[in-house]
Amino acid sequence: MRVLFSAGPGRPAALRLVSLARALQTAGHEVRFSCPARTRHSVVRAGLVPVRADPWRFSQAWRPDLVVHDPLCPDSTAIAAMSGVPTIGCLPYAHPPLPPHPSVWIDPCPPPLRERPEPGAWPVRCDVYEAAGPGAPRPTGPGLRPRVCIAGMPSGDRSGDRRRARLLRRVAEGVESLGLQVLVLTGDDHPWSLLLPGCVAVVHGGDEGVVYAAARSGVSQLVLPVGEDERRAGVRLEQAGVGRCLPDDELAGEPSMLRLRFHIADLVNGGRVLPAAARLGRTVARMPPPADLVPGIEALLRRQGN
Repeated sequence: MRVLFSAGPGRPAALRLVSLARALQTAGHEVRFSCPARTRHSVVRAGLVPVRADPWRFSQAWRPDLVVHDPLCPDSTAIAAMSGVPTIGCLPYAHPPLPPHPSVWIDPCPPPLRERPEPGAWPVRCDVYEAAGPGAPRPTGPGLRPRVCIAGMPSGDRSGDRRRARLLRRVAEGVESLGLQVLVLTGDDHPWSLLLPGCVAVVHGGDEGVVYAAARSGVSQLVLPVGEDERRAGVRLEQAGVGRCLPDDELAGEPSMLRLRFHIADLVNGGRVLPAAARLGRTVARMPPPADLVPGIEALLRRQGN
C-alpha cells in the first residue's frame, strides 16, 4: 500500500502525523511525507522519505492508495480531494477543518476536551514524534520548587510579537514572585516528554500542540489566547476543569497582574485543577496509540478495493 502524508505549515500537527506514518512504514507499507521545508529535517530524522518535488505533481505521478492529510491546510486538503483515493484527516482541536470531509476522521483529542465529538471518528492517542534540535532547553533538575513552563515566547520584531513578548515576560515575573521556577520556551519544536515532567502548570497561547502535550503529561494549563480559536480552546480547558483562560482584555493594567498571580497560584497549589489534570493524563495514556490504527486502515483499503 502506498500512503501519502500531506502536512501543513504547523510543525506540531506535522509531527503528530509522523507518528502514524512511522507506524504504517513499520507495518511494511510504502510511505511518503509531503511537508514544508522547515519540517523536512524532522521527517528525515524520523526515518521517513520527504517529498521534495511539487506535491501536486508528485501525487499525480506516484498515485498513492491513501492520503492522510492536515485538514487545516488548503493545499493538503486539495491534494486529498483530488487524489481519487480514500482519505484520512486528523481532526483539529478547536479550529474548524476545511471541506470536504475525509473518508475517515482520526481524533487525537482526549474525550474530556472534545466539545463536539465527530460520529464515527477513530480515537488515537495524541502522540508526537519528538525531534527537537540539540539547542533545545532542558530543565536543570527537579529542584525543591514547583516549575511553571511558559511556551510560545515570540522571537520576532513585529509589533504583535513585541507586545506578546512583554506580556509573557510579565507572566514570568509573576511566576517568580510566587517563589516558583520558570522555564521559558521559544519556537514550537520541543521535547515535551523531557520538559513537562516536574512541571505543575504550562502557560501558553492556546496552541493545539501544547494543549495535547500538557494533557499527555497531566499538567494544568493557563491559556493566554492569541486569537478566537485559541480562546475557544482555552475555554474548553476551563470547562473540563484542567485549566484557566485569560483573554487580553483581562490582562490590561497592573491590577490584572494580581489576578494573573492568583490564577497561577490556584493552578499550582491544588484545588480541583491539579487532580483533574492528572486524571486527564491517565485518560490519554489509555487511548490507542497510532500503531493500533494500522489494521483499521488496512481494512479500509481492502473495502475500498472490493
